[in-house]
Amino acid sequence: MSALIPASLIVGTLSGFALGWIAHRRPAVWWYCGGVAAGALALSLLFFSPRLWLMQNYVPGSFQWDRAHTFLLQCEQPFRRDIEPAMIWRILPPLVARTLHLRGATPLVLPWLGVFAVTTYAAVLLRRRCDDPRFVFGGTLLFATTSAVLVPTGWLGMNDAWVWLGLFAVAFGRATWAAPLACLLCPWVDERFIIGFPLAWLVARLERNEPVIGKPILTALWLLPYAVIRLTLAQHDAIGSEATHSFLQAQLTHKGQLLPLLPLVPLGWWMGLRAGWGAVLYALWYWPRSRGALIASTLIATLGISFVLASDLSRSVAIATPLLLAGCFAVARRYPEHAPRLVFAFGFINLLIPAAHLTFIHIDPINPLPVELFRLLR
Repeated sequence: MSALIPASLIVGTLSGFALGWIAHRRPAVWWYCGGVAAGALALSLLFFSPRLWLMQNYVPGSFQWDRAHTFLLQCEQPFRRDIEPAMIWRILPPLVARTLHLRGATPLVLPWLGVFAVTTYAAVLLRRRCDDPRFVFGGTLLFATTSAVLVPTGWLGMNDAWVWLGLFAVAFGRATWAAPLACLLCPWVDERFIIGFPLAWLVARLERNEPVIGKPILTALWLLPYAVIRLTLAQHDAIGSEATHSFLQAQLTHKGQLLPLLPLVPLGWWMGLRAGWGAVLYALWYWPRSRGALIASTLIATLGISFVLASDLSRSVAIATPLLLAGCFAVARRYPEHAPRLVFAFGFINLLIPAAHLTFIHIDPINPLPVELFRLLR
């Protein structure tokens, strides 16, 4: 199983370069940004390594395998209903794996491909704002050391990176089809996309200096097909509807589950971004007060909804990563001469700050690669 990790990186690198070459017709940019992403991911994995010794074989009850087990069952039968309720409607990655005839544990490559794709796209976005290599690499490293990357690389079968890629497309995509395509596809990867959509959409308005109320709000209409299809299917899927209802009821009414988590919320949210919070706070400070207050309220609401619907605190806060990139862009606009050094420093500071996964009341520290290699080979 551990052999899948380098194989995934190789597949991700080659696929990312190929997609960039075809879609954007600027191969040199994508080769450069792909190399930056590969370097940032290599450093991130060196300091915050997956539990390689746990990934060799299925370990029931572990963070590293529980979602992977369900994901692999879905890849065999994408529409099966005897799985955990949260995964029932996340059918796009299993359908892709099924279409590509990926067998056994091979579908676990898909989340790693998503990690490489979103990290490369982050590098592309950073390069658009400032072409200094320190700025591009520092910002990419800052993103690569958040839970947006540490969760899908540390837990098998987590397709979160595709959701963050979709939110980046909504917030920063230049192509007219970027946001609509993300709205059509990403909810079928994870419903978190819908939760994070308002925040990403507001970031797009502020980045482009567009009014909040206006024609761009029609972008949200691209989410309607998902809502209509899901509601229609739910009428003919009693098992899936009952599972979803039971899950939501348990999350919303089981106070005994949420109350013990409240003291851990600051720690969980901190662990998700760490130094990245500096960029988020700077973005909120940089924009005009009225707009900054609006997006700050949206951020709090987004994190609050994520907390109520999911107890994986450090993982859920990655939904704020569009603001992290927006903060880097704001630094580049306000301090163009100092931005490369500042963002580069923040990226490396995030390497040095300890990280951990925080799920429910469990804190799982993330070790450097030498420690995990020692545990694997002993």
